[in-house]
Amino acid sequence: MKLIALGDNSVDCYRNTGEMFPGGNAVNVAVHAARQGAQAEYLGNLGDDPLARAITAALEENGVSYAHCVHLPGRTTKLCRYDVINGERSFVDVVTGPSWAGPVQLNAALLAHLAEADLVVSSCNAKLPEQLAAVQALPPLFAFDFGEKEKYRTEEYRALVCRSMDLAMFSCRPMSREEFAAFSAPLHRRGVVHVLATMGAGGQLLSNGEKILQKDAQMVRAHDTMGAGDSFLAAFLCALWRAGWKKGCRMPEQALLAALAKGQRVAAQNCLRAGGFGRRAKES
Repeated sequence: MKLIALGDNSVDCYRNTGEMFPGGNAVNVAVHAARQGAQAEYLGNLGDDPLARAITAALEENGVSYAHCVHLPGRTTKLCRYDVINGERSFVDVVTGPSWAGPVQLNAALLAHLAEADLVVSSCNAKLPEQLAAVQALPPLFAFDFGEKEKYRTEEYRALVCRSMDLAMFSCRPMSREEFAAFSAPLHRRGVVHVLATMGAGGQLLSNGEKILQKDAQMVRAHDTMGAGDSFLAAFLCALWRAGWKKGCRMPEQALLAALAKGQRVAAQNCLRAGGFGRRAKES
């Protein structure tokens, strides 16, 4: 499977420990997809500062292509600062530097390249809402991570980004099946084929428009939860692809449950190491 992760890159800085890790949703997903055996690529803007070089070094180390990234001389990389205590992170702030590289602008050549993928995955953090209609019109499967913030759950935002979406993933508080059914219904009406809610210790809920599936969490003593959702998503997507997933098609219960189990195992392992995928930026 050729998977292209479209969107953001950053370096995560743990203020209370001084550690730094390459990351960003799209970079994390690309690395974890490569580790699952996918032909993985990251596509986004890259600056030319030391933080950008730490990101590209990590991509190279994990066999992830970035050949179609837009390299912007003189531009800086986003630094996301956190405090991480007992495995849990608390957000501090974002430092974009004097001239942040920002979100990629998709031209005809980049859209043509995206069309060559089997699956394109992006997220709210890519900051590309106005450009996603063109991406979803392409032949590849399309998955999107809405994250956890309420500003990405409004009807206005959904109307902008939901066109031909094969999977919509949300980080949520624990909820009942009935609550999740009500949460998923408007997304299905907008053409979203599968809706996935990851709920931390509450496990996962998944709707394919016909049936709601639930899986209890796999509990571990986490060293660091950074990147847990991204690792889960990458493993889930790769497992569904191997089960025969096609654009616009509803997947059967057995394949969905197996993909959830795979996502749980990979995310649990990722929580045992620091950073989005266990690679420190200072090593580059």
